[in-house]
Amino acid sequence: APIRRLIKAMKRFETQAADFSYSGEECSVSELRALSASFGHMSDKIKGLMEKIREDETALRKTELKALQAQINPHFLYNTLDSIQWMCEQGKTDQAAQMVRALARLFRISISRGKELIPIRDELRHAESYLIIQSFRYSGSFTYSFETDSSLEGFLCNKITVQPLIENALYHGVAGMDDGVIKIGVKRAEDSSGDILITVSDNGVGMTAEQCRAVLSKERSDSGGIGIKNVNDRLRIYFGEKYGLTLTSELDEGTTVTVRIPEITEEMQNEL
Repeated sequence: APIRRLIKAMKRFETQAADFSYSGEECSVSELRALSASFGHMSDKIKGLMEKIREDETALRKTELKALQAQINPHFLYNTLDSIQWMCEQGKTDQAAQMVRALARLFRISISRGKELIPIRDELRHAESYLIIQSFRYSGSFTYSFETDSSLEGFLCNKITVQPLIENALYHGVAGMDDGVIKIGVKRAEDSSGDILITVSDNGVGMTAEQCRAVLSKERSDSGGIGIKNVNDRLRIYFGEKYGLTLTSELDEGTTVTVRIPEITEEMQNEL
């Protein structure tokens, strides 16, 4: 009977290692007690190693995503500088100055002194700087607006979360339109206390369910920037599977990307 119980425990460990718990087999036979104790020690050691591997994989993924964030998209930078040069040559110095200021603020917030989490307020400024630059480059073919709950802007979010979503709206939504509209919103989640929803909506061509899945699976954006998949991966690594991105879209109506994050304060960020 003790041997059968030990075999049963071993089989359970094979299929449910993460939740497995074993206290040892009480038996009058010393050899069986020693075998049972050794199995208990081995299972604890394996569970510890599995947890260490998970932590190492998460740390490696965070490092990879930080390296991706740190990359300045050369195409975007080249096109922006080219536009600034053209404006200067055309005597449009005021517009050129606005683009330079927006570009400087964009990079300053991107750096953020090496911090991964920044106030939502700064993330929105980063997004606005990107929109200012693109609105000049697209010659006013789209408009944008922000509708945010100011009481939430002090909470933290992953930097460079909103800009890739706006980039997606530009390239997959309103590109080629004369009356494109992009809206950015921040509000509390009604279905879960303590969660924040950041939305990026456009009135563009929309996407099918299959196209939405394809966008969520791409590592890089069409312009070479950070892909929506990487934004989603980063959110889930930091906050858990409950959080991340959802896409809703209707053909010829538009697309909305929703970011779900928890309410994180400056004091709480060291716990992540």
